[in-house]
Amino acid sequence: MGKAHLTDTIEVHAPISTIYTKLGDTFASVAQLGDISTIDIRAMNPHVRELAELEAGIPLDLPFIKRRSRSGTAATAGGRSAYDIAKREKSLGVSEVSAPGEDNPRIRVYHATTHGGAMPDEVSWCSSYVNYCVEEAGGRGTDSKAARSWLTWGHDVPRNDWQEGDIVVFWRESPDSWKGHVAFLVNWDGERPFVLGGNQGNRISVDDPYPFRQILSVRRG
Repeated sequence: MGKAHLTDTIEVHAPISTIYTKLGDTFASVAQLGDISTIDIRAMNPHVRELAELEAGIPLDLPFIKRRSRSGTAATAGGRSAYDIAKREKSLGVSEVSAPGEDNPRIRVYHATTHGGAMPDEVSWCSSYVNYCVEEAGGRGTDSKAARSWLTWGHDVPRNDWQEGDIVVFWRESPDSWKGHVAFLVNWDGERPFVLGGNQGNRISVDDPYPFRQILSVRRG
């Protein structure tokens, strides 16, 4: 059986299914999703009985249940929006590793939520970061490492209706280029919009990387 995240719907018909944990999963969150007690999780999985907390990539056997829906929106699972997840990730101080041949494993996790899977942290990861946040919140992202893939996600929001936490897609180099940047809108009162994004200065940060004229679209699920 292939790997499946807790945010996916696992389509198997056996009474037991195997999932693989990811960053941020806890015994309590797994129990809530699986309608099973933490005691039963440990009983069914002897290899985690002695663990104080879960780590990413651990296989867990669970009774088959319908997993959390990936609904196509940016929010919300357990009351958390994608923007809430984005702020949580920023608080962790995630940044690229400068040493040759080494990567930040958390950035690889962001990439792993997109087509092509985990990649080194020098691969552009702004879209993978947004995708991770959307799917961690229970929504459906674009599953793409390309920033402009978000131009087809959700719906376009006119400027008079922009909200903090909306997803902003910028063009880079040229409006007709394939290159772009995607991030979460934070503030747009000044001369340039401030956004919370990954791969901004090689880290997760709040910055004003591009002027208003380089906004292709502001999106909302």
